[in-house]
Amino acid sequence: MKRLKYILMSILLILILVGCEVKPVIDTLGDLPVITGVEDLTLEKGSFFDPYEAVLATDTEDGDLTDSIEILGLSGLPIQDNILMEVGDYVLTYKVKDSDDNLVESTITITIVLEVVDLGACDVDLTGYTLTFCDDFAGDEDSADTNGLDLDKWGYQLGTGTDYGLTNWGNNEQQYYRSENVTVTGSILQIQAKNESFGGKFYTSARLWTKNTFNQKYGRFEALIKLPSGDGLWPAFWLMPQDNVYGGWANSGEIDIMEARGRLPFESSSALHFGGSWPDNQYVSETYTFPSGKSINDFNLYAVEWEETMMRFYVNDILYYTVSNWSSTGYPYPAPFDQSFYIILNLAVGGNFDGNRLPDVNIFNQPVLMEIDYVRVFQKNE
Repeated sequence: MKRLKYILMSILLILILVGCEVKPVIDTLGDLPVITGVEDLTLEKGSFFDPYEAVLATDTEDGDLTDSIEILGLSGLPIQDNILMEVGDYVLTYKVKDSDDNLVESTITITIVLEVVDLGACDVDLTGYTLTFCDDFAGDEDSADTNGLDLDKWGYQLGTGTDYGLTNWGNNEQQYYRSENVTVTGSILQIQAKNESFGGKFYTSARLWTKNTFNQKYGRFEALIKLPSGDGLWPAFWLMPQDNVYGGWANSGEIDIMEARGRLPFESSSALHFGGSWPDNQYVSETYTFPSGKSINDFNLYAVEWEETMMRFYVNDILYYTVSNWSSTGYPYPAPFDQSFYIILNLAVGGNFDGNRLPDVNIFNQPVLMEIDYVRVFQKNE
């Protein structure tokens, strides 16, 4: 009886195994698409939000798939003309499918609040980086001067450039730089251009630098800046070599993270200067065009990620320019961009950058301000 029981159990097990269909494993066809530019966000009610802005989808085989992105959950998002209308948490799912029917999804949460609590621009972590320099212009440091500028972090460059061996700052600029044109108010650094005569010039403004306080080789340099518009205005956020190891400009290099022409408020640009000493210098540059509804008159985040053989330039974390080819006459690559550089913030008037145009006097009926919310520098972790 026991033997019969074992035989029946064996037959039953064989029948079960035979009845189970072993399905073949089907590998994904080709590479999966990649969606970038999507992350959880906390935004204020009444703020502008474009769910498609800065979102990209790419595939190694099909190329750019951005136009094929589908967003689920938009019908539940309280938005009208790109303005967020109601407080709450809302889920959006970004989907894209390639020609091989490979489907990729990325889900984010949009949190809409009455007011975003600012923990301070210096209280921040960036994955893979260490914060090495930050000023959010709180204005209450013991080392701040009467303008509210932290002199442990910044210094003034004054005059017409002659004291630095750069008559008219080397660019035919028409302003006299003064410390009186700097104010820190409401955690914002303001550099004001004025239509006033001083030191033989008809305009005044300000120029700040970190040559005596901070310099760094490689890393991410970024600043949140609002710029003025108007003919003849030339604001800039840029880097210069701490030591001219390879010789005079531009043998030792220059990194322009952001330059703008006030008469073209829908554009900004980035550039590298290198090669030989003037007039044997070279440069490369690229222009960023703002999307509809945005301009230099808004606060925008301008940044460069600087590595040994690569520079990547961003506006509002949108990568728009990559450079990996430069030179320094008489020295091996990656010179000159293998040395420490310091930071400059300035608002010039006139100058060669925009054909020596000068402002209409009427623009000075209101304060002409370059406003900086914060400046941060990160060093990439080993």
